[in-house]
Amino acid sequence: MIPPELDLFAAIFGVFATIFIYSFLWKENPLSRAVEHLFIGLAAVFTLAFMYDAALTQGVWGTARLYEGNLIWAIPILISLMYFFFFSKKYFYLYRYPVSIVAGIMAGMMITGMIQSNFLVQIQSTAQLPLVGAGVWEGWPPPGLDSIIIIIGIITALSFFFFTWEHTGILGVSTKIGRYFLMATFGAAYGGTVMARMSLFIGRLRFLYETSYSDWFWAWYLVPIAVLCVVGVALWQRSKPQAED
Repeated sequence: MIPPELDLFAAIFGVFATIFIYSFLWKENPLSRAVEHLFIGLAAVFTLAFMYDAALTQGVWGTARLYEGNLIWAIPILISLMYFFFFSKKYFYLYRYPVSIVAGIMAGMMITGMIQSNFLVQIQSTAQLPLVGAGVWEGWPPPGLDSIIIIIGIITALSFFFFTWEHTGILGVSTKIGRYFLMATFGAAYGGTVMARMSLFIGRLRFLYETSYSDWFWAWYLVPIAVLCVVGVALWQRSKPQAED
């Protein structure tokens, strides 16, 4: 259970942070920069605490780990300690070893995952598409139409990137159709990104609304006070003498 005092502080902090960070839509100002820096700092601290806890629970105290006599786990612990050579001018070159190891592992995992999900699974899923749907044709769309569209889209989109021959004739028609499929895909991806951002914005608005109608009688004043702070900073910046170029 969260103590009421912490819940109250979280509500006050959340309202002011939300208003301050969205003041960036007007222009960059000290309040938006302060919340941005605070967010980055909190994220860094959370990541550090999470990694420290994972190192202890997984590498030292976990089952069949270093505490149980499995000394092989001492190698990643020693490699991770080499990160601290970042603060040494003389031995800074040792800092590059853990960075290169982590970068190589992450690159290998991402390449493997991308090939598996976007290449092999795509081919397998396309090859297993039923061209004729089960059941009787009742209404629209007819059975199997979505599978045919997907197959046509994949073939024509891949033909767009075939540069060995000139895009004329049948190949030209295929690349033109593939271009439309690519445009639709990019548009859907962009629309999904916009909707995700709008979902975050709506979530913030709901948070402000629920906070204003909470059991705390003075919560009504949180949003206008935060807005007044933004207006005050804007007037203060406007009154400052502008530096000449």
